[in-house]
Amino acid sequence: MPRKICENCQRPIAVCICEHLVSLEAPCKIVILQHPSEQKQALATVPILQACLTPLTVLVGEDFTQSQALLQLLHSPEDVAIVFPTDHGEVWDLEHVNPALNIPKTLIVLDGTWRKAKLIWHKNPCLHSLKSVFLKGMGESQYVVRSSSIEGGVSTLEAVMHSCNYLTGTQRFDPLLNPFNAMVDWQIKKMGKETFLAHYGNKEN
Repeated sequence: MPRKICENCQRPIAVCICEHLVSLEAPCKIVILQHPSEQKQALATVPILQACLTPLTVLVGEDFTQSQALLQLLHSPEDVAIVFPTDHGEVWDLEHVNPALNIPKTLIVLDGTWRKAKLIWHKNPCLHSLKSVFLKGMGESQYVVRSSSIEGGVSTLEAVMHSCNYLTGTQRFDPLLNPFNAMVDWQIKKMGKETFLAHYGNKEN
């Protein structure tokens, strides 16, 4: 029998995190380009963002060159920025948070493992002309139940949270960590402390 899913947080009823959800308005439109493999991840963070943050749009795929929703945004590329490290990117230093002088109308974030995010980047050259930004000083990720293949890698939710904090010069998007940490805690409880330490103990804060 299939597990009953909470319509709000999109998690099984037994591990529902709705009591931890928040309601926040981003400083600009957030567009997430999600690799299809992420839709199968039990610990995906995009559903939390969808339940907590507006305005937010999720587009699923690898090749978005024919996506009318994305192409429409690219009609005004000067109004769009993408969170992705490039040689010519702009550095957003999170250790010196001040209100951004030029807040983009749209911020694009790639959702997937580092390998899948790079795949989306390379398959969509239309993204390469956008202003790219690198988030500096994010600190240790709290995504301690999922491995990252890149040093300093963080979850999509954390990248969005840090970006919104930077753009507003505040820490008011930190509450996004409430449902995120609740999800992580549920997973640690489910797998058991010993199993968690055996697989992820070197990542524990």
